[in-house]
Amino acid sequence: MKDIPDDRWFGRLSLAIVTGYFVVGLWPFAFRPPNRASWLTDGAGLHFETDGVAYDPAPLPASGPGGAARQSANGTVELWIEPVHEPANNVFHILTIHNRRLPFDFVLYQWKRDLLLRATTRHPSLSRKKSEVGLANALQEQKARFITVRSDGAGTDFYLDGLAAEHFPQFVLNTEALDGQLILGNDASGKHSWTGRLFGLALYNRALDTAEIAQHHTLWTQGHARQLMDAPGLTALYLFNEGGGQQVDDSSGNRHHVVIPTIYQAIHKEFLIPPWKDIAYNRPDYLDIVVNILGFVPFGFCFFLHRRPPGPNRWASNTLFVVLTGAAVSLTIEVIQAWLPNRVSSMTDLLSNTTGTLLGVALALAIRSKVTNAESASENR
Repeated sequence: MKDIPDDRWFGRLSLAIVTGYFVVGLWPFAFRPPNRASWLTDGAGLHFETDGVAYDPAPLPASGPGGAARQSANGTVELWIEPVHEPANNVFHILTIHNRRLPFDFVLYQWKRDLLLRATTRHPSLSRKKSEVGLANALQEQKARFITVRSDGAGTDFYLDGLAAEHFPQFVLNTEALDGQLILGNDASGKHSWTGRLFGLALYNRALDTAEIAQHHTLWTQGHARQLMDAPGLTALYLFNEGGGQQVDDSSGNRHHVVIPTIYQAIHKEFLIPPWKDIAYNRPDYLDIVVNILGFVPFGFCFFLHRRPPGPNRWASNTLFVVLTGAAVSLTIEVIQAWLPNRVSSMTDLLSNTTGTLLGVALALAIRSKVTNAESASENR
């Protein structure tokens, strides 16, 4: 194999590549980054940026009576928001109700200009997959919108600025869908930061009627939301009018509070998030997967040629060793990322990196075979 450089050269190159992986995978090495959720200076509300979050340390009160009598979650969410940035890809979580007992959290999130809801539903055919419904083109940059989501046994309804917008009759929420920990501006893993302004939030353990929804929109947008403190079924009411500090008070009778931590951290950090949770809502980030695969091809290629054994039949054991080494490098990065608040430990990345290492080995084998055949042909002349 005279046309292939010395194996020591490939060894040094392999080490440089691995060093690059650690730099790229762990940058900016921020183990205690600041939380980028802050009070608005020109009125009531919170401003969320990338790596921002606010959350209720305790779970929300149960959304209604339990047992067989409750066949679906009856509830209403009122959300007054203004997006600042339109996502180019991925999804931004505006509001999450995290419930470990359910397959999927209740999440209101932004996809480009769409407002979407993902939740665990009662319908069997929907509960087995990542189900989502929502409003197309409901969110625009620098435009405040008042969103109302109402759910009962007849399905889920969306209202936009007090007016009915969409009805989804089969999207009936699981009885515990609105029970859990309230997280604002992000999800439980800290992976989906939303960028925008949140002016008000109210949760109810019943489905409001059309007249109430229109009335509440008027009260919120005219600055009279405090009148809702005695509204029947009120679970939580956040006016965001404190103007400072690290706590937002709940004005309902439940007297909860939302914390704005100084240091950004995931509320429930996960180690090696599995692909069925990591890949976003039937919209996989194919570019990220491809980059993670192609990124490890050079390592598989160089490290295999560095370790090329003298015997002609040692390629199988060498392949196994190189692929396992690539997986070990990727796993080490993912383990460290689990301790970095602004990074995510992903099994999808581990599988993609391992696949890339295998492709690099296959490329090295192909080139090695081609050179060997060329040398044999030259010797037979």
